[in-house]
Amino acid sequence: MSHIFNKMPFLGVLLMNHRTKLFSAQAPEIPPALSEEYSDIIFRYQLAPETLLSELNQLSPQIVDAQYSILHAPFSDELITMEQIGYPGVPKLFTSIDTVSLETSGILSAQNQPFLSLSGKGVLIGFLDSGIDYTHPAFRALDGTTRIMRIWDQTIQTGPAPDGLMYGTEYTREQINQALFSPDPYEIVPQRDELGHGTAMAGIACGTPDASADFIGAAPDSTIIAVKLKPAKQYLRDYFMIPEDALAYQETDLMLGIRYMVDVSRKLQMPLVICMTLGSNQGGHTGNTPLEDVLTSAQFNTGVYVVSGTGNEVGQGHHFLGTLDRSEPYTDVEILVEKESSGFTLEFWADAPELYSIGFISPLGETIQPVQPRDFMTHEFNFLLEYSKIYLNYAIVEMLSGSQMAQIRFETPTPGVWRVRVSNLSYVNGIFHMWLPVTGLVSPDVRFYTPNTDTTLVNPSCAEAIMSVGTFDAYAGSMFRNSGRGYTRNNLVKPSFVSPGVNITAPLSSQSPGAASPGALYGPRTGSCAASALTAGATALVVESGLLRDFPRYFTPREIKSLFQRGATRNNNYTYPNREMGYGLMNVYGIFESFLRL
Repeated sequence: MSHIFNKMPFLGVLLMNHRTKLFSAQAPEIPPALSEEYSDIIFRYQLAPETLLSELNQLSPQIVDAQYSILHAPFSDELITMEQIGYPGVPKLFTSIDTVSLETSGILSAQNQPFLSLSGKGVLIGFLDSGIDYTHPAFRALDGTTRIMRIWDQTIQTGPAPDGLMYGTEYTREQINQALFSPDPYEIVPQRDELGHGTAMAGIACGTPDASADFIGAAPDSTIIAVKLKPAKQYLRDYFMIPEDALAYQETDLMLGIRYMVDVSRKLQMPLVICMTLGSNQGGHTGNTPLEDVLTSAQFNTGVYVVSGTGNEVGQGHHFLGTLDRSEPYTDVEILVEKESSGFTLEFWADAPELYSIGFISPLGETIQPVQPRDFMTHEFNFLLEYSKIYLNYAIVEMLSGSQMAQIRFETPTPGVWRVRVSNLSYVNGIFHMWLPVTGLVSPDVRFYTPNTDTTLVNPSCAEAIMSVGTFDAYAGSMFRNSGRGYTRNNLVKPSFVSPGVNITAPLSSQSPGAASPGALYGPRTGSCAASALTAGATALVVESGLLRDFPRYFTPREIKSLFQRGATRNNNYTYPNREMGYGLMNVYGIFESFLRL
């Protein structure tokens, strides 16, 4: 077995050290992906998939794609942290990015122009979210049947899981139709959307027209795939010190959800648009996280396209840009903690070959001098006068980006101004970045004292190959004030463009808090998630136009992105691309008008 571990790029030695414990474990009663007695590990493998499945069977491997698999190890402090399994191996946490429009985006013109008459027919749109209210009229055809092709509910274990996956229950179109025409639909398909977010996003992208509510989705004849994500495991919530009431999903479940949607698309031989309405500030903001790698490789499959929102982080105080002069021995980065908190995390990133050391000054003046960087080591600092604790982990060369990074975890920080002292050990330009967690995964009372509003786009929108969408206020005719800005840390042009995302009419789930008003079927949604859902529907229209040609064809993802950028509306008073709007405001009809100018 040692030859297998020798091929493991960043887990081999660690797993070999624990092989006796791991391979003597009995098969669990609860799937390891669900059990709090197991840690989940993102593993970038370099061996044949069949070998991985057979020889690492006791780790319950689940293959995501040709690069990544998910391993599940018996829970212990030894296979959880960045120190033991490396920064990429720890699943990151994601949350929802939401806080006149169809006309502004040119979608109605594309739907109604007689020579186009586009509606998304023949195109799948996939959602990884809180589920979907499949009983809502927004997802039913005129004859009452469903427009949903598949649902994978990761939270229900009573039915068969999808092929090749080890947890959750898959529901087919036939089962959903059977449920819809039965007295109690939830006896047959018990999947529900208690939060309503997934229902709203699917409706914005592809809801069935409802004239009485003046509602229509961007691609009303498209077909839907929904993945209801399970909540993140408690040990990850504890490790990243997120608030108790925070909505959090983990990276591994998103990666497997992408694999599932691509598998369904290939079986049905239908193009697929993946709509990403979740985001995270974790990662180097260069497009090199495992989730971004998986989304990029998904597009290697013909007819697969990815749309991701840039988030709503402008004005939240979660990004700091540091510039250290060669003559300065150090600089202090101030973090304001207004109220008592159980804790929070912070990430530091800088390009190689620069090298930095980090220290701390507490609100009461206790000082930890900058600590020399060491890989695979946790530095623990106790502040005796304040009962606060800090954990510091370095990665001198982070595996996927090549950058230096540091993960800093503050436990029960004293309210006041904390100073992170940054000292340069190998100078090139003195530039570094820090990010606090995305809004929703950190207390609103924690923020940088002097934040920077650029490079506030969220993961996975930093990936070069996918369409990254900022948020425009169509009613005000201006940018949404919190729309995440580019560029990426490695200066990729992001966002690709912007799309309306303020007060977008969306379906309300009958199980969600927003449906408390009797008879309410629709309500407004604002934020990056709404903009990305609208863009996903618009993408389905453009993909459909390729299928309707005399010689049908699939556009490549790069072609799709270029078409949207070419068709975007631009204001002569601005220079493009720019950090706020990318190449302009999405205009689907403008894509087809641009063909006439070629």
